[in-house]
Amino acid sequence: MTMTFALPAGLRAWRLPSWLFLLFLAAALAGLAGCDSTSAGGPRIDRQPTSQTVFQTQSASFSVGVEGAFPLRFQWRKNGVDIPQATGFTYVTPAVTLDDDGAKYSVVISNDKGTVTSAEATLSVKPGPTITTQPVGQTVNAGATATFSVQASGDSLVYQWRRNGLDVTGATAATYTTPATTVADDGAVYTAVVLNPGGFVISDPATLVVSGQPAFSLSPVSQVIAAGRPAIFSSRAGGGNLAYQWQRGSQPVAGANTPIYVLQGSELADDGAQFSVTASNSTGSATSAVATLTVLDRPSNPPPALIAEVAANRGDTATESFTVVRKSDGSVWQWGYNGEGQRGDGTSQNVNETPARTTLPAGASAVRIAVGARHVLALLADGSVYGWGLNNIGQLGQGDSLPRLTPARVALPGPAVAIAAGRGHSLAVLGDGRVFAWGDNGSGQLGDGSLVFFVNTPQAVPGITEAVDVAAGTGHSLAMLADGRVLAWGGNASGQLGDGTVLRKGTPVDTGARAVSRIRAGGNISLAITEERILLAWGENSAGQLGLGPSVTTDIPTPTGVAADVVDAAAADTFLLVATTDGRVLASGENAAGQLGNGTTTARNVLTQATAVSDALTVSAGGRYFGLAIVADGGVFAWGDNTAEQLGNSSLPVSGTSTPTAVPGFDAVP
Repeated sequence: MTMTFALPAGLRAWRLPSWLFLLFLAAALAGLAGCDSTSAGGPRIDRQPTSQTVFQTQSASFSVGVEGAFPLRFQWRKNGVDIPQATGFTYVTPAVTLDDDGAKYSVVISNDKGTVTSAEATLSVKPGPTITTQPVGQTVNAGATATFSVQASGDSLVYQWRRNGLDVTGATAATYTTPATTVADDGAVYTAVVLNPGGFVISDPATLVVSGQPAFSLSPVSQVIAAGRPAIFSSRAGGGNLAYQWQRGSQPVAGANTPIYVLQGSELADDGAQFSVTASNSTGSATSAVATLTVLDRPSNPPPALIAEVAANRGDTATESFTVVRKSDGSVWQWGYNGEGQRGDGTSQNVNETPARTTLPAGASAVRIAVGARHVLALLADGSVYGWGLNNIGQLGQGDSLPRLTPARVALPGPAVAIAAGRGHSLAVLGDGRVFAWGDNGSGQLGDGSLVFFVNTPQAVPGITEAVDVAAGTGHSLAMLADGRVLAWGGNASGQLGDGTVLRKGTPVDTGARAVSRIRAGGNISLAITEERILLAWGENSAGQLGLGPSVTTDIPTPTGVAADVVDAAAADTFLLVATTDGRVLASGENAAGQLGNGTTTARNVLTQATAVSDALTVSAGGRYFGLAIVADGGVFAWGDNTAEQLGNSSLPVSGTSTPTAVPGFDAVP
């Protein structure tokens, strides 16, 4: 046998005997064994990692193109040091910081034939925005405009001006000029949010002073309080350079010269007392409407612990509504929307009206539940906290943005005793009194004063060491302390933080509420039930949902007693539900979907009794559209919209019902 080789042009073909060819081939292969690893099946890089430029808080992605015999092994390095678990052909960094600027990334690739190391790729990190010149306050006469300006440094900057914490439509330049002002604009606070892909920063507040004849935009409101507890009255007037004087009846109250007046330790003798306030400046004066104080003689009798819980989701979209129940036996059940695994049983079908049991860890028993817009939390008897459902902004606290179809444990530094869920953020109280928060932080609702969009792992809320409970609204948070005080932080455009202002607070402030036994929150509303079962409410009242009657159309920025003999309450975006000591359900606010449960679709601005439900123990309000209650025998009642089958009743249409209707065959107290 001979082998014939084609030679370069001009040379003769030549032949080798087969034995000589085989000898030559063996020698060649032996030589290859000692050659560079890119030969004979060793890895060979055909595309090197490329340098990347990203903003701080973003992630950078490095990849490599390689050929070679399988299996190939990868080990990425940062500045020459192996990165743990970075063993794929692509490496995505965690969120980078400015300290990562200039870091060198490379990858070592190996197989059974050899090893090769890539070239280094450099990471460049751009900073978030920095404000270099802050806006300053302006003083104008009524009818004039005011102009605010901010200067900032950074790449790809975007601007958004806010008035009293709310975005001003179209105000997206470095300078903003108001429309013609009125005295109602006096005291408005303007801030500029400056953003780029690396984060955002909020300017110092700039206050607008509008000079003119004084006028009230918020008068004190009538309220009820238990004897011995403080009564807080708030007001707001415009006109510039105002001096305030409160009156009790026709007599001035000594030292009461601010927009807020607190009657400390009200007595039965104060029942029926009337309060008003006068605001004056050099152009004249104005006097507010009169508020009447009702003082009740009530013993300390805190609401009883709940043996079972029902929770409606906090979203504002009817198609994504769902219901979660914690039964008295510690099991958790869900029905309605399930697009991201809100059932917690491993499924993710769209909607299902049939109650399904969540797959908790083997032998586990839940003692609390909390529901956000599209995520769920459960506190187990051993103090562990689990979450499932949507996780797009870290609301499950898992360090990523992936949804969970079954409960995943939240890594907390100790056992928890209470939990809460806002629309996109989560809270937990540990046994040592500390509060931890995670998820959405667009309004500062995580309470650490940071200016990051979201946090996907639990972070401590500074300064709180004696908390026993928490509650969460759309973008704000509450903590109840062991001594009955209530702290609040986050969004405040409707006065939901209770400090008398409408300014966002990134760290906790004192609401002024005292002797509180239970807290609730929803939408832009905060609720507190005192030891004497008085319901305090504050925040948004755009739909009359605080139940203060037709004469009160403004938001309320301080805790105000709105009802007595209350054991539970729940707030949604635009309606309020209350469970009374005698088992009635009362409701006020919007009612287009029958969410007030009184058999009509007529809105109410006073608390009105729901029909067909009695012996209620607890209530929950869903987004804008539906209500729920558990009654003494364990039955669950639902009413309002049913678009996502969240009422759990196949006999009801998707339009739902305005009459509370039992969820068939379901018992929350088995």
